[in-house]
Formats: sequence, structure tokens, C-alpha cells
Amino acid sequence: MKFKYFNDTNRFVKIHAATFSHGTTADSKPINTLEERTFILPEGTYPWVKMWDYGEAGLTILVSPTYNDTEENKMEDDHRWRKILELISSSVSSDSFEAWFAHTKESFTGKTLTIYCVNVFQRDWVKSRYTNLIATR
Repeated sequence: MKFKYFNDTNRFVKIHAATFSHGTTADSKPINTLEERTFILPEGTYPWVKMWDYGEAGLTILVSPTYNDTEENKMEDDHRWRKILELISSSVSSDSFEAWFAHTKESFTGKTLTIYCVNVFQRDWVKSRYTNLIATR
């Protein structure tokens, strides 16, 4: 996906470093007045754009890829998570599953799974003991 930004602000616009760490590619030089800049985002994403005004320090733009979370995608993600939980439950005792996975929530961003735990202790326990098991699912 391509996103084009035209600088009509009469000021230089710096590009926030997170633009690049989030997977967007573009020329990293500041955008001059009346200049157009093209940002290339990963396939299947659309741009989420935020601009900050730091007064005399100038303007900064962030262009971050966001995945399309349609109802169909959410249903697919819920199905994926249920399948992962089924596989985990067949690999651990019922007590362990109840303690560490029964009350988790999930979100998928592209191919990245984020598991939300009830507290930090649960998060650390799942991370330290079950990361390899989850990754193989």
C-alpha cells in the first residue's frame, strides 16, 4: 500500500523514527514545504497517521501500518485462538490449563499473536514456561 503525504504546512516535517520500526519505508529526510513524500506500507495494511507540533522544534509525522480488522478477520482470529487453546489443552494438565490459559485474551496483528493475561505473574509464568509450546502451534 502506498500513502502519499503533501506538506502544505509551510514548515519542515520530520519523520518519527517509529515510522520505520513499524515497517513503513520512505526517505527519512525531513519533508520540505510543498514537497510530496510517498510511504510504502506492508501488504494488507492501511496507514494510521499522527502528527505532532513541537512549536519551534517543528512538526513530526508518524505513518504506521494498521491491519484491517474486519469482522471476518476477527472471526478467523477467534477461531485460530480456539484451535491454539485446544492444542495447548491437549499438551498440559487440566489444572495447568485452567490456571494459565483459561482466562487469557488474545489479539492478532498480521502474524503476531499477543496474549493478554490477568496479571504480571501470569504473564511472566506463561512467557517463561509456555512460549515454545505456543510458538509451535
